[in-house]
This record gives sequence, structure tokens and C-alpha cells, in this order.
Amino acid sequence: MNVRVIDFTDSPLSVMAEKLNALKDQLRGLEAALAEALSTQLKKESECKHTSESISNATATNEQLRGLVSEQRARRDEYANVIAHQLEAVEALEANVDATGKKNLDEAITWYDKFLGFRVVAGEGVKFVFNKVDMQSPDDEYSFCIKVNKDEYSLIQCIPLLKDTEELVKDLNRTNDLFKFVRTMRARFQAAGIKGVHPATSLCQDTSSTPISSPPAVSVDTTSEGSTNQSHSRSRSKNQDTRAKRGAPPRSTASPLTSGSATRRSPRFAAADAGNKH
Repeated sequence: MNVRVIDFTDSPLSVMAEKLNALKDQLRGLEAALAEALSTQLKKESECKHTSESISNATATNEQLRGLVSEQRARRDEYANVIAHQLEAVEALEANVDATGKKNLDEAITWYDKFLGFRVVAGEGVKFVFNKVDMQSPDDEYSFCIKVNKDEYSLIQCIPLLKDTEELVKDLNRTNDLFKFVRTMRARFQAAGIKGVHPATSLCQDTSSTPISSPPAVSVDTTSEGSTNQSHSRSRSKNQDTRAKRGAPPRSTASPLTSGSATRRSPRFAAADAGNKH
């Protein structure tokens, strides 16, 4: 019996099968490409979402910062207004204090001049002038002049000359208490006036390098001179009492060359005194 073999290789069925397999392979490629595209899309959507969130957060932060800036500016303006008002108040207070201080200073200077006969004169140094020191001769002017050189005080003039002023100047340079020095000098002048020592034009040597006692200074503790001056004072007082009883006006107890201010004396007397002292 003969068997007949049928060849399907060239049949339309085999062609269709090959086309089908090719379509399947193409479909698998498209599915893979679709999956990759979907993955890429999901990744980009995630990135876009993250970017949007970042933009939203940045916008919110920006708005918050703008609010803080506006608040800080408002607070700055408020503080500036407060400081401006405070400065105006301080300036007004300082002006009032300056006016009050000047008034009080003028009153103090007037009081010192009226009741203590104290005044300050500027010149080569600072000159302190007193009258009303000696009640017997209230017009007599006692004075001293100090000078400051390199933060050190020195006594350059003293009318009348006093003893132990060098120690006072040393204490002044040690304590820098000028008010105490002025009070002490006035007290020394009062003591000298009680002893009968009246102003006479004299210059004190600079106590910063040379002792004050080197020129012929007048000591307020000299017993013999004090006794002599007290005797003269008692004699003048008796003469005043006698003249007062007779109705005649009493004369000043000061001598003609020492009564009154030293600046009001005749230049001839000042020159004569200076020549006698040298």
C-alpha cells in the first residue's frame, strides 16, 4: 500500500502561522515599550508632584517671610517713633537741666561773691580772690593763684604769703580735691587776718619744684609779730571808739598800704613793696 505525504510548507496555513508569530513578537515588544513608557510616565509624574509640592512650600515660606518682614518693619517704625519721642523728651529735659544748672550756678556765684567775697579770675593761672575775710578790714583782698601743668597743680602767687602751703599743694596733687584746698586757703587767710597779717603783693615760687618757704613767707603762728599786730589792732580799736564817741567816723583799721584791694593801690607803692621784698 502506498502512503502519500502532504507538504504544508508552502501552504497558506504555514504562512499565516508565521505571520501570527511575528505579530505576537511585535505585540510583546509593544507591551514592553508600553510598560517602560508607563514607568517613565509614573516617574515623571512623581517628580512633577514633588516639584509642585516644593513650589507650594516655597510659596508658603515666601508669604510667611513677607509677613514677618512687614511685621518687623512695622515694629521698627514703632520703635523709631518711640525713640524719637524719647529723644525729644531727653533734649527738653537736658535743656531744662542746663537752664536750671546755669541759674543755680549764677545764684551760687552771686551768693559766694555777696557773702564770702569770693570770685575767680582767669589769667596766667586760675586766681582765687577773697574779701570779707577779716571783719576788721572786710575790703582787704586775699588771693592765691594756681596753675596746672601736666596734671600737676602748682601755687604761683599768694597774697599774703602763708607758711606751709607746700604741704597743702602736695595734698592737692595727691587728692585732686580743689574745693578742700580753696576752703583751707581761706581758713588760713582768716587765721592770718586774725593775727593782723594783711595782703601785700608778693609772688610765691612754683611749689612743684621749689619749696614755698624759700621766699620770706609770713607765718600765721609767729607770736611776736602777732602780738605786735594785735597791739596795733587794739590801739586802732580804741581810737575808733574815741572817734565814735566824739561823733567822728571811724577810720579803717587797715594800714594805708594794705587796706582795700591790691589792684587799687598806687603803682608806686606796689613797686616799692616789690623792691623791699627783693
